[in-house]
Amino acid sequence: MNKKNITIYDIAKEANVSPTTVSRVLTNNPLVKESTRKLVLEKMKELDFTPNEAARSLTRKQTNMIGFILPDITNPFFSQTYIEVERRAHELGYTVLLRNSMNRREMESVHLREFVQRRVECIVFMGGRINKTESNPQEVEEMLEVIKRVPMIMVNGQMDGVNCNCICTNEEDGIRLIVSHLIEQGHKHISLIGGEKGISTADVKVRTFKEELEKHGLDFKEDWQIYSGFNIDDGREAMKKLLEQQTLPTAIMGMNDMVIYGALKECREQNVPINNFSFIGFDDIFPSDIVYPSLTTINHNYEILSSQIVKSVQNIIEKKPVEKNITIDTKLIIRESSQAKR
Repeated sequence: MNKKNITIYDIAKEANVSPTTVSRVLTNNPLVKESTRKLVLEKMKELDFTPNEAARSLTRKQTNMIGFILPDITNPFFSQTYIEVERRAHELGYTVLLRNSMNRREMESVHLREFVQRRVECIVFMGGRINKTESNPQEVEEMLEVIKRVPMIMVNGQMDGVNCNCICTNEEDGIRLIVSHLIEQGHKHISLIGGEKGISTADVKVRTFKEELEKHGLDFKEDWQIYSGFNIDDGREAMKKLLEQQTLPTAIMGMNDMVIYGALKECREQNVPINNFSFIGFDDIFPSDIVYPSLTTINHNYEILSSQIVKSVQNIIEKKPVEKNITIDTKLIIRESSQAKR
């Protein structure tokens, strides 16, 4: 038997006892008979078994489990963030339990209850209720009850009245970087498509977009700011509405990369030359460097974001001070889809 693969279940089998009994021996539980304790310890010695971190955590009454709730695993922004967190957490000996809420309030509640019952060390929460501009009082109350029992980290979101750790990328600065880049390229007629009103990430981007246009002396055109959603089909719908207008922008910004994928698809569907516009996305998800044209976009600094999430989780578990609000700079990735105005 390979020593590296030996677990308490192997010890239990060899000693003809339950895994619970082995765990009790490891934690010096007085309920174990002395004869049974000796037998289990002998089997551990015979198999050259060394209690691992999971067993030692029983003594500290820790689970080393992290609960992770996200709204849509098919959205690469959320999945990329999760994968990086899981990889880093695994290196530290933590287990991450992923739950997909499917953007449904009731599913968020189910997952929150489960994590409380399973005594996870910390909950990482993305999307859903924490991205509403106006928080739902019932959801706030539920979150307050949860954080009484389990620490929580909100990523790229927050809730009024809920005081917990927040880690956010600087989306406002991302919009500023995009507008500055387009102006440097000679663009004065700029559109912003996608998103939903009342979702904080969209509201922040629209507000900053308007402020930046005003700061640079450019007009904000209502017809060129189109709410439609966050997916590829939503991007197609927004682009369809944009192409129906008599005057068109020269540059198009998307709430995220997928919206721009949809806009590009609609242009191809209508045989509109893609190079009529500069396109810029937001998130720098995996396909953005391999689509055609490769997409100019804002990167969330995923490595820094994930490392900060795991560092905060680790500090929470180890009872160390945790920075309450962390803001991470975004960066502009320039590729083929943005070009100088012709």
